Amino acid sequence: MSDVGATSTQGSDIAEAETYAMYCQYAHSTSFIVLKQHLAYWTHTRIIKWREYNCAKAGLRSAGPSPKKYRKLETRTDCLACIYFTADEDGRNWKVTKFEEHNHALATEKEQHLLRSHRSISNMQGSLIKNLTDARVKSIHAYNFLSNEVGAIANAGFSKSDAYNLVQREKKTLIESGDFLSLLKILQEKQLEDNIFSYDVRTDELNRLTSFFWIDGHNKIDYDCYGDVIIFDTTYRLNKYNMASASFIAVNNH
Repeated sequence: MSDVGATSTQGSDIAEAETYAMYCQYAHSTSFIVLKQHLAYWTHTRIIKWREYNCAKAGLRSAGPSPKKYRKLETRTDCLACIYFTADEDGRNWKVTKFEEHNHALATEKEQHLLRSHRSISNMQGSLIKNLTDARVKSIHAYNFLSNEVGAIANAGFSKSDAYNLVQREKKTLIESGDFLSLLKILQEKQLEDNIFSYDVRTDELNRLTSFFWIDGHNKIDYDCYGDVIIFDTTYRLNKYNMASASFIAVNNH
């Protein structure tokens, strides 16, 4: 029974992925952003019974308990555009039971490549970005290179922020898996780039990191020119390791 259940669930997931891709394709051709909204499962299963996708402009922003000094631009229009699917108990056969249109102007053709639900980085593009950044190419330059290769930014299929987020996720994964060794590698690379960059690392008897310190060349030059440190701030803490993050805050001619 468990094998049958797993197969049915897998079939339901595949059907949902195909349905979502189909609606995203329609959204791309008509220039709006898709949001995955509500869904329900058949009783005692993880097989989808019905699923709803909406326009990103659905609903209205909550006013909140008190007015804010600065508010983001309101982009929602209480748009009712949606598509509602129901599925059979196997989760494989889906049909449309509700479809609504928009109450607002749609994005222009020149804005289509900026729509969030239509942006993605392919495996090949991701590998190329990783290889370039490993070779110390900045993520923005890697993005510009890929954009030039396909003729224009609009043809890249993703934005500058998507490329930056990919690089940051990779760095976070490296730090989480390597921890101390990854930190040492980063500090050593900084020292190669800046010949007056300094760092120091302290460990306990089990070779576990207890503290580390670094200062770059620019800060050293500022200190020589403008003098004393005015604040040593230890108010920040890192939740994962419960280590104090202490900043030396100094002044220069600005």
